[in-house]
Formats: sequence, structure tokens, C-alpha cells
Amino acid sequence: MSEDQARKFIEKLQTDKAFRKRLNAMIEDEGFMCTLEEIRAVEWELMVARNFVKLPASEHWDF
Repeated sequence: MSEDQARKFIEKLQTDKAFRKRLNAMIEDEGFMCTLEEIRAVEWELMVARNFVKLPASEHWDF
């Protein structure tokens, strides 16, 4: 998927309540008991862990 298509997908998630409802239903139908919001929260945590945990603490701040 191109970045442009990914942006359009995210925009649709943010603006189309029926689309979100269908995606949440699909997630549940597949046996996962979580919402899109919970998936996004975990995705954010994983991204932060992958990209920032390896840095020494001193590199996180400008002094």
C-alpha cells in the first residue's frame, strides 16, 4: 500500500463511523476481543519501544 493510500485509510477510520464499526466487527469475528483504539495504542507502544528504548537516556533530552 502506498503512503498516500495509508493516509486515506487512516482518514477514513477517523471520519467514517460505519467503516470503523465494520472493522471492529471483523476484528471480533476473527476472535479478537479488542477495539481499533486498543490496537492503535499497542501499535504506538511497540513503535516507541522499537525506536527509542535503544537510545541512552541522555539522548532523549536537549540540555
